[in-house]
Amino acid sequence: MVAAGGLGFTGVPGALNPSHASDLGSALSIKAAIARLKLGNERFVNGEPRHFRSAKRWRDHLVEGQNPFAVVLGCADSRVPIELVFDQGFGDLFVIRNAGNVVMDDVAGSIEYAVKHLHTKLVVVMGHEGCGAVTAAFKNRKERRTEPPELQTVLKLIEPAIAHLNPNEHDAIAKGVEANVLWSVKNMVRLQKERNRAADFSIVGAVYELQSGRVRFLDPSPEVPVR
Repeated sequence: MVAAGGLGFTGVPGALNPSHASDLGSALSIKAAIARLKLGNERFVNGEPRHFRSAKRWRDHLVEGQNPFAVVLGCADSRVPIELVFDQGFGDLFVIRNAGNVVMDDVAGSIEYAVKHLHTKLVVVMGHEGCGAVTAAFKNRKERRTEPPELQTVLKLIEPAIAHLNPNEHDAIAKGVEANVLWSVKNMVRLQKERNRAADFSIVGAVYELQSGRVRFLDPSPEVPVR
């Protein structure tokens, strides 16, 4: 795991003056970006969010462009608002959300945009406890036949991630959530290799805990470089 300490932070990075924007955003190293996410989540967990970088002055500054320091692919679940979970403000995160945090063409394209045009170096795939999409994917296709075809498409994308798990185990959903996150990470890496793209960024997996509010970065290989 990449630790949040020992990186030379003196205060809250997100509270810096807009004139220092070059010190933030995509200029952050992978380790510094992960540390900033962890620090923000710690404030959120402790009930001490700063809610910085939402004032009009900062919003006016962003009219000229954006410089997010991380891309986050998360589930569309209403209980997991990405910016709030990490206590980040306007312009900090490039957020993509869908049911089950799965990698589809539009998701891959959105990530490519952030990496190529916004020069963002870190991509986080974040699932969450009790994910409804993962839970539904454990049902067999006969049980799911009443679902809309679009939703069935999403569930089919999750199926390979959980195929090795026993749905009758008491912790099957928890294991499935983690497996699905890592599957999405692997799919993004695979797409890059298939398209022979030498993108200079890294992908990490994480899971949001609904009750505690904590984001847990996954082992092993929490940081997967894509080059």
